[in-house]
Amino acid sequence: MKKTMSTLAIAGLMTASPMAISTAAAEWSASGNVALTTDYIYRGISQTDSGAAVQGGFDLEHSSGFYAGVWASNLDFDDDADIEIDYYAGFGGEFSNKIGYDVGVLYYDYPDSDSADTNDYDFTEVYGGLSYDFGPAAVSLGINYSSDFFGTNTDNATYVAVGVDVPLPNDFGLSLHYGDQDVDVDGGSDFDYNDWKIGVSKSWKGFDFALDYTDTDLNDRTDCSDANICDDRFIFTISKSL
Repeated sequence: MKKTMSTLAIAGLMTASPMAISTAAAEWSASGNVALTTDYIYRGISQTDSGAAVQGGFDLEHSSGFYAGVWASNLDFDDDADIEIDYYAGFGGEFSNKIGYDVGVLYYDYPDSDSADTNDYDFTEVYGGLSYDFGPAAVSLGINYSSDFFGTNTDNATYVAVGVDVPLPNDFGLSLHYGDQDVDVDGGSDFDYNDWKIGVSKSWKGFDFALDYTDTDLNDRTDCSDANICDDRFIFTISKSL
């Protein structure tokens, strides 16, 4: 599902003048990222059975606000699924008064998750968000919706999250996050919980370092498949933009 320019757009570039081609190319920009983390946490729950993860992605952006990308990470569900590949596309920009917006669609692909002894985890989410940067801090509100969350025995799933990012002196940063996940389970009890995170980051010599503390309210509940993956923990991550 890698996003590419449409056939009509390519044909238009082929018949345009060299100056037009150069101008069109300048409207696109590409970037990449790689990261090494002590644990891959997704909405408060470990996806690597409390183990380390290597992650990376590639993004293509247009000056109009359109973007598309792919991101991948190893994971450990104690079955045949051992990698997650996310494909996404959306549109983002800014209204007046520093109010930003972002809408898009995200497809989670779990190769080999449809084998004989493994559930098919693949699913799609649509998302939207607003943000406001008032100088000392930036606040954000986002919502994700899926009709087939993790692909098995689920109906509607909604995730609402709020965040605060505070820039600090000497390239340090402070981030706060709180999320609410609501999942309707077919023929069973709904799976609803909250997660939260507080983190400190530092940029140094082209690298970004982050130390996060994350937790959920699933620790003392029985509806987490493995209590250890829902426990609170510290996560250390080193990443670099390319």
